[in-house]
Amino acid sequence: MSNITSRQFGLIVAFIIPGFIGLAGLAPLVPLVGEWLQPVNIGALGIGPTIYALMAATAVGMILSCLRWLVVDHVLEWSGVRAPTIDFRQLGNHLEAIDYLSDNHYRYYQFYANTLVAILVAYPIDCLLRTSPLLGTPTDIGVFFLSVVLFLGSRDALSKYRSRASQLVGQSAEERNEVMTNGIDHHGGGSTARKDRPAKPQSKPMPENKQEQTIVKDSPPRK
Repeated sequence: MSNITSRQFGLIVAFIIPGFIGLAGLAPLVPLVGEWLQPVNIGALGIGPTIYALMAATAVGMILSCLRWLVVDHVLEWSGVRAPTIDFRQLGNHLEAIDYLSDNHYRYYQFYANTLVAILVAYPIDCLLRTSPLLGTPTDIGVFFLSVVLFLGSRDALSKYRSRASQLVGQSAEERNEVMTNGIDHHGGGSTARKDRPAKPQSKPMPENKQEQTIVKDSPPRK
């Protein structure tokens, strides 16, 4: 039960919460989205807007995660957080430990990075449309420092996840620096065994009697 709760918590912080932040940024552009985010009035519309908002936040969170892969993952890769080529042949003995690392490091990375992307998408929209009189230089400074903190936190969480996962499972001898959109870092180097060339079948040694018969048969006749 605790494992299921931990996994649900990880999915909520990784996708749904950043999705709601991005959804709130889209509300000034799409009035219907703003209605979904209003307090629920069960007598009038029922729980329909709540379900729509939850599904929309999940979809927006997944889109933000893809944008995170496109921008943040590659920036972190260039900054030195290399993706290890994990030897997935050794994964079967460490599944619980990998789940632990994912719940305690990678989900937090997804939250930091996806929230960063959501803020960088939503805040300029609010500033452009002047959705609040409080927006100005102080909020710009606050959002800037918050973005820096989220970026540093995402770098720390991703670096610890990758280093500890490679220590746990081990790296493959084949090196490939690829960044996957879902972040699992499963490269082709360790996922399958190396295909060796099939050895040529060795010819069976002939019995001594047959060798003697062959020599006698092939020898030229005496004159």
